[in-house]
Amino acid sequence: MKAGVYVAGHAKKLSCYMSLDLNVDRCWWGLQQARGTEAVFFRLISRGMPLQWATALAGLQLNAHIPTWTNSDWSRYIRSGLGRMLNEEDLASFEHLSGIVEFDEAQDAAMPVLGNPLNEATASTWLRQLHDSAGRLIARLNGRSLLGGEVESMLKELDPALEKQWRSVAQFAYLQGTIKLENAVKTKPRSVAVRQGLKNVFGLGSMLAEKSAHQCMRCGSAADGGPCGSCGSSDCARCEACRALGRSRSCEVLVSSMQQEGCAASDRGLLRGQKLTQADLRARLTYWNLSPAQTEASEQAVRFLESPIGSSRSAAAKQMKRRRILRIAIQSNTQRPDTSGYAAQDPSSRFLLWAVTGAGKTEMLFPLIEHVRSQGGRVLVATPRRDVVLELAPRLRKAFPDETLVALYGGSEERWRRGGVTLATTHQVLRFDHAFDLVVIDELDAFPFHGDPMLAYAAERCRAAGGRTVYLSATPPKELQSLVRKGHLACAKVPVRYHRYPLPVPMLLRMSSLSECLRKKRLPDVLLRKWRVSLERGAQVFIFVPKIAFAEPLAALLRVVFPGIAVGATSSQDEERGGKVSSFRATDLRMLVTTTILERGVTVPRSDVYILDADSGLFDEASLVQMAGRAGRSADDPAGKVVFAAVQKTKAQVGARRQIRRMNRLARPFLLPRHARKSSESKR
Repeated sequence: MKAGVYVAGHAKKLSCYMSLDLNVDRCWWGLQQARGTEAVFFRLISRGMPLQWATALAGLQLNAHIPTWTNSDWSRYIRSGLGRMLNEEDLASFEHLSGIVEFDEAQDAAMPVLGNPLNEATASTWLRQLHDSAGRLIARLNGRSLLGGEVESMLKELDPALEKQWRSVAQFAYLQGTIKLENAVKTKPRSVAVRQGLKNVFGLGSMLAEKSAHQCMRCGSAADGGPCGSCGSSDCARCEACRALGRSRSCEVLVSSMQQEGCAASDRGLLRGQKLTQADLRARLTYWNLSPAQTEASEQAVRFLESPIGSSRSAAAKQMKRRRILRIAIQSNTQRPDTSGYAAQDPSSRFLLWAVTGAGKTEMLFPLIEHVRSQGGRVLVATPRRDVVLELAPRLRKAFPDETLVALYGGSEERWRRGGVTLATTHQVLRFDHAFDLVVIDELDAFPFHGDPMLAYAAERCRAAGGRTVYLSATPPKELQSLVRKGHLACAKVPVRYHRYPLPVPMLLRMSSLSECLRKKRLPDVLLRKWRVSLERGAQVFIFVPKIAFAEPLAALLRVVFPGIAVGATSSQDEERGGKVSSFRATDLRMLVTTTILERGVTVPRSDVYILDADSGLFDEASLVQMAGRAGRSADDPAGKVVFAAVQKTKAQVGARRQIRRMNRLARPFLLPRHARKSSESKR
């Protein structure tokens, strides 16, 4: 894409402007002159140069001597303004691409509406139409940050009348200061790019921009420059990290609204306005029929939303300190360390809900969503996978029937809709800009969010000024756990499941490696005996393996060993995975061999879990805890069996068992009495 460049303003204040439609700018400044008492200066510099050059020049201030400049003067000025951006360009290509107009041509084309009443009236009418259209465009863009092609796609679906003239409308809004126009990939001095990357609140900034001075403004990733057939530049960078959402490059415009509806609630202080009384808050929590542990966590999370951002010790923190299970400490700005990977610029704006697998994290979110929506705020729930979005959407719609809920994922038909509650895969968050008062990051430690600086950047950018972020995880990263221990991050722990039974503690079983067993086509007798016990008691048997290549061969061997039992195998490469999981849940399949693709988000009643080759380097502590969490999730069978089978005991296995036991100790005040548990088990 190319854009025009001109200089305009009054004699004492001249600035450089970029333009997607020079006709709009000529009319704008022409009417400024016709209606004002002070003369307006307008000088066209270029009818079209690469967008990244035009945006770099926009906003530069000039002195009052420029009316006497020659074309050579303008050429030197542009080269000086662009600086290092021209390192890869030769002189001949610059003169061609800059599109500098001749002096006489610039003067002739400068102000076509001046002195002509008919043209002035026509221009005035056109600008009024653009004003009305700009209001509609801003409403569509509100809270979003879209590439030019995405703007066209959105308008084609939502407002076809705006589609063909969107550049003119956007330029008018840009002159008004209500829309931000920038190139999608910017070029910065290398040291600046690295320094800004290192300031990334998730501590992953060095991964974003240390290798290149080109940085994507949509996802924050580093980009590589090269020749471009569209703008003609020899150094037009393209971002490969977010390419799946559209081609982000130096000469592509990124459009965002300067007036964000999402931050309205935060800016007005509504989320931190008059606090709920204890009685009112308890009444709200009672409505959601939460367990005692869930109620405690949700109450503290709501109080966290009400507490002032930036406070060193909120009332919520003092209240949490008195509780045995829920620990919180909000760090003051002067004490905040800058070495932790997850250290935020303002820790008081973030909260960790650390809840064991099967604790009912979704239900604990309901009071938070209700609180924010009741005060006019917008909510985003970001989750790692498409199937989780599809599973959560009906539950949220049922819980909030009067709310407009939008589900966003690859191929979603609702991608341009707006709602008070947005449920999205983490990649879809890249299209938002300061839009949400509450951002919930579900399964923080899961792929693809964990370790991906692009998604961390997006999660930070989509939150409104003054908004809050809540992390959900059963196995938070070590960095977050460290911040909680040091008192640098607000945290509520929910160590017990909704049925109030302890988590099944994995037992260790020594066996030969799975590859050897498959080679010999023989499984250990001790393992076969345990599987028979699980099957005889009516359990569904999860069998986790570290490699896709092991899944089907093991299933085939199990079909021979257990001829009357339906056995299935699935993995990330299985197109029928959803159907097999449904069959397993319906007990049509009794044994399911799977990779870690099913370690999260799957609940199958009456399940036993066996993890083979548990000493594999592919199974870390978090994944072992998550896989173990598939057992004992239902109230009908809360004491499922978990087995770590391996050649040797590893640090990850020991850590997973330790973490589960620690949570069970914390859960004691919330567990059912032993006699009640024994009575329930005897009935089963």
